[in-house]
Amino acid sequence: MKILLIGCGLTGGAIASNLLKLSVVKEVALYSRTIKSAKALAFDLDNSKIKVIEKLDKISDFDYVVIALSGMSDSAREESIFKRKTTFEVRQDELKYNLGAITGLINYLKKISNKTKIIVVTNPVDEITNYLRIILKNDRVFGFGLDLDARRYSKILGKQVFCIGTHGKAIPLINSSSESDYDTLYKKTDTELMSYIRRNGIPHNLAGEAFANFFNKFFSKKGEILHICYYLKKEFSGVKDISISLPFIVKRGRVLRIVNLNINKVEKRRFQKLAKQLKKSVKHILTTHKELISYR
Repeated sequence: MKILLIGCGLTGGAIASNLLKLSVVKEVALYSRTIKSAKALAFDLDNSKIKVIEKLDKISDFDYVVIALSGMSDSAREESIFKRKTTFEVRQDELKYNLGAITGLINYLKKISNKTKIIVVTNPVDEITNYLRIILKNDRVFGFGLDLDARRYSKILGKQVFCIGTHGKAIPLINSSSESDYDTLYKKTDTELMSYIRRNGIPHNLAGEAFANFFNKFFSKKGEILHICYYLKKEFSGVKDISISLPFIVKRGRVLRIVNLNINKVEKRRFQKLAKQLKKSVKHILTTHKELISYR
């Protein structure tokens, strides 16, 4: 299996390092807008599976393209982390930086094989996944993010729980009739994460390990359950025609179906509200895309 990793920062580096440990991965090609960072990462990894791509328009087809780039500077991200109250708001701050960088990839991504799958790690995941699906007219665009939320909620609750919604605003399926229970749990989970990030920085290594586990399950020959941002062609809990994160059963890189879920009225209402907000955000992004293309 050949993978093209776009973005060679700390998150990209952690993803590459962990992907190399998987036996199914035969090659990880690195691409960065600054060739220097791609070469530096290749040197650090020092692995025969690694190769550096200097230009996207002169490469062969890949089985997967993993997009982990960030257009946000370290100083701007640090400012956002200490200024904002939630990690969701920090991810939204990244949008204005990352959208321009992602737009620069469009011409290449339009040329990839119709068998190639795109996995988005770049934040905000749900918005970027929808943006690429619509602009590329490609339903083989998946988003990685809610899997991390589900891990955090499961750890706090001491049991495995499924989540639905968007990365950073996940709705844990706890079957409570009280809105405040969800608000309290969200605040506790996000406050702990924000406090950790302010003390230690973004946990890139943990994200890299989680992504490798996600990828290994996604490609597994047996059915696995994964939280993925994926396009809803059919209605689910009153929501359709948008890529949003849910637990799906996957096999060999294909999404088979949504896991059978028991969603109560509170969870359904919150999910519909998030979907409405996401659609509004995506509409704004598409308008911005037109402006960026016009400017170029």
